[in-house]
Amino acid sequence: MKPIDVFNHGRKRAEHLLKLAELLTNTRKRKMRSDWSKDFKKFMHWNQNEQIDRIDGTGAILILKESSQLSAKTFGDEYTSELLRAAHVTIVAALDRYCHELIASRFIKALKSTKTLTAELRKIELPIEDVHKAVMHAKNPRTRPLILVRASVQELLYKKTFQNSREIESGLLIIGVRRLWTGCATHMGCTAEDITTRLNKVAARRNKIVHEGDLVRHEKGGKLRQAKITPNQVAKEIIWLGEFVDAIEHSI
Repeated sequence: MKPIDVFNHGRKRAEHLLKLAELLTNTRKRKMRSDWSKDFKKFMHWNQNEQIDRIDGTGAILILKESSQLSAKTFGDEYTSELLRAAHVTIVAALDRYCHELIASRFIKALKSTKTLTAELRKIELPIEDVHKAVMHAKNPRTRPLILVRASVQELLYKKTFQNSREIESGLLIIGVRRLWTGCATHMGCTAEDITTRLNKVAARRNKIVHEGDLVRHEKGGKLRQAKITPNQVAKEIIWLGEFVDAIEHSI
């Protein structure tokens, strides 16, 4: 499994959540006609006394039974925007996991050569138990102790996050990737500052969603409300992060 495959898997999940938000957000302005409701229940062989509600999304119609305890009002922007927030968190998670896999996949190669044994790589501290296992395996010519070292490093990496510019830059330095932003900027046709600024904003919004419920900060006594989020905004972030990962692939 290649690192880019991991990212693309997460991207598809984010795009799926985005599509669900578009399908489930009610665009219907008028109340459902009683004759339409009657004909629909007749077609479905439902009891005419069954209370139903209708959701008209973008490319889909959803019919709610009374037993669902939901109504058309709960499929407005405020309700379905949670799917947009989930999509934002998912695409950032895809970037995070991509960086983890990229570092892990190149770690052994970097470790084998003194030319690629970076200062950042030298600073990695492994648990003594893992080091002992690797040393013991090294005594057996049939075993591959570096695989154990790699597994130990992976455990350390999974405790770190690679979401903002500082985290990603320091992570890729472990495997000898330098001048990351310059290379990505050339590929993306922008400046290095453009990339780091936008990346940090995306990561900050992710943290606001995950840790603060995306609630707008307010003075005491103010009304609780969430920050605005739109399908177009999330779609742009998914596309941009895809372009950023593609730039990393071409720059390392």
